[in-house]
Amino acid sequence: MPVISANKSKQNASKLIDEAFGKFTGFQKEYCNHLRKLIHKALPDVMEDWKWGPNFNVNGMVCGVWGFKDHVKLVFFKGSAMKDKYKLFNQGKENEGNRSINFSSTDKIDDKKIIEYLKEAAEINRKGIKLAKKEIKVIMPATLVKALNKDKASKAYFESLAPSHRRDYADYISQAKQEETQLRRLDKVMEMLADKRTLNDKYNKKG
Repeated sequence: MPVISANKSKQNASKLIDEAFGKFTGFQKEYCNHLRKLIHKALPDVMEDWKWGPNFNVNGMVCGVWGFKDHVKLVFFKGSAMKDKYKLFNQGKENEGNRSINFSSTDKIDDKKIIEYLKEAAEINRKGIKLAKKEIKVIMPATLVKALNKDKASKAYFESLAPSHRRDYADYISQAKQEETQLRRLDKVMEMLADKRTLNDKYNKKG
C-alpha cells in the first residue's frame, strides 16, 4: 500500500499518480508502474507526492517518474551527488542537481541496480547533504526576446520567475532544431506565460 505524503495539500498524491500512469499505454505504462513498485521495494518508508508530476519523498524529494512519447524518465533530484556506479545516467549531466535515466522501449530495467541507486539517493537525503548552488545562466533566443518586448504583461511575469524557470523556457525554444518547431514552441511559451504558468506546469494534472 503506497504511503501518502503527510502534506495536506498532497493527500491525493497517490490517486493522482494512479490516474496519470493509468492514462499511459504501451511500455510507458508498464515501465512507470514497474519503477513505482521498485521505489517502494527499495524504500519502505517512501512517501508518494506530487510536485512537477509524480515524485517520491524520503526527507525530501528523492526521485520522480514520468512517461514521454519515446521514453520513460527516472529522475534523481540530487543525482549530481550520486556515484553513478553503473554509469546509468544518460540525461541531465549538465544540470545543477538532477540526473536521469531514460528508458526506451528496447531498454531493460535492471531491478537490482535501480534499487541500489534508489537507496543511495535516499541516503543522501537522510544525511542532509545539500547541493552547491551554481549561477544559472539564461541564454535568451532572439525570437523570445522580441515576443516578450511586444507583451509587457508576459514580460513582467517572465522576469519575475526564478532563473531556472526562465532558463527552462529559453532552452525549450532554442533546443528545437527546425525553425518551424521553434516558432510553434514560442507560441506555446507565450500562451503559458499569459496564463502565468511555468513550463513544468504542463506535467501537472491541470496542465
